[in-house]
Amino acid sequence: MDKEERFDVVLIGTGAAGEALAHQLGAAGKKVAALEHERVQGECGYWACNPTKTLLRPSALWGESVKCFGTKPVELNWSEISDYRDKAVRHYDDSMLADRLRERGAHLIRMTGRLSGPGTVTAGDRTFTAPDIVLATGSEPIIPPIEGLIDTGYWTNREIVSVRQIPRSILFVGGGPVAVEIGQMMQRYGAAVTIIERAKTLFGNEESELGEHLLQALEADRIDVRLGVEVQKLTKHGDTKVAELSDGSDAKADEVVIAVGRKPRTTDLGLETVGIDTRAAVPVDEFGRAGKGLWAIGDIIGPPFFTHRGLYHARCVAGNILGLSRPLDERAVPRVTFTDPEIAAVGLTEQQARERGIDILTASLPMEELDRPYTYQTDWSGVCKMVVERNTGEVLGAAAVGPLSSEWIHIASVAIRARMPHQILGDVIFQFPTFSEFFWRLSEELDSASAR
Repeated sequence: MDKEERFDVVLIGTGAAGEALAHQLGAAGKKVAALEHERVQGECGYWACNPTKTLLRPSALWGESVKCFGTKPVELNWSEISDYRDKAVRHYDDSMLADRLRERGAHLIRMTGRLSGPGTVTAGDRTFTAPDIVLATGSEPIIPPIEGLIDTGYWTNREIVSVRQIPRSILFVGGGPVAVEIGQMMQRYGAAVTIIERAKTLFGNEESELGEHLLQALEADRIDVRLGVEVQKLTKHGDTKVAELSDGSDAKADEVVIAVGRKPRTTDLGLETVGIDTRAAVPVDEFGRAGKGLWAIGDIIGPPFFTHRGLYHARCVAGNILGLSRPLDERAVPRVTFTDPEIAAVGLTEQQARERGIDILTASLPMEELDRPYTYQTDWSGVCKMVVERNTGEVLGAAAVGPLSSEWIHIASVAIRARMPHQILGDVIFQFPTFSEFFWRLSEELDSASAR
């Protein structure tokens, strides 16, 4: 029998959430075994958040220069941009991040970890035991069962954000954040982009205003967006891939990117050895506990799949392992899509609040009602919306589409987290002119609505 290696905590997965947790526990003096079969910082660091947002910045600057007054479109140099992308992801080398983990006291083990029972993890011929085990294996793309997909060949987010040369044309299967962010960006870098979305609207789970504004923006960028249709079959004719659609039409492209969503990475994790269903997300209680001495953080516990959510989980669960009491309060997780214009939301939508039987008031305000858009660009379209509980005025949700909405949506996040009545926002002195003025203006609208 192999000798057991004993630790205070065994961590499976060092993506953004796992890395953060290892740092916090290591700094607190815990002996942590961190098992990672790929790269420290995982999907976010190399194939998602970091490279995507790096590549998006020049294309967003191009959009700003087009919409600004008295300026000409900036030149986009893909060779220099992709070189900087490679620098930003450290040329796909995680040695610096690995060294930083070790400096914090973590024992980084480059192997695939698997639960083999309560308090026990195996990796190859090694066995690790600990009173606390944390699962942080992240998520992976959902690959739909489209006829011909495997033979035709496809990309996921990994291939498209690490590409060295821009394809002449790209077909995105799915119209969610990955497709619209990267699709708009690639169109601006010179590709002809088609987006196929089976729903009849974009971002149907958000306020309707967001999807409507986004569709207009994508079409203004000459992106071919086809809603309410599905890809039924893929074939390849020479270098061209052809998608046969459910409405009888077709779409052609050099590359096909699958972007229909993600699912928790639970395959071959040994969940059955601790009585957890392996076919779905790992269920956790309000403290992130999946069982006695077993915790789960990040994407593995299910959607929404956001790095900032995983980092929050890491902070809470690290505190709980260290003897604190930090419940997971996810009422105010921001949802941002970095298109041009940016899409941002937090909390409940109007429909979600009504479905829960909450008596609500809502207010929305077009961007041209503010002064800031006129000083910023020639496109003044956009909107901000707020949902509040009628009797108390408590802010339940907010949504926005417009420049920098990824930044000022956090005002609503704080209000929701603090269970703040909108009247406090109405009494805040906001810098003039800023987009943040939306919030006191919306509060005025809500006061007027409640008086009627």
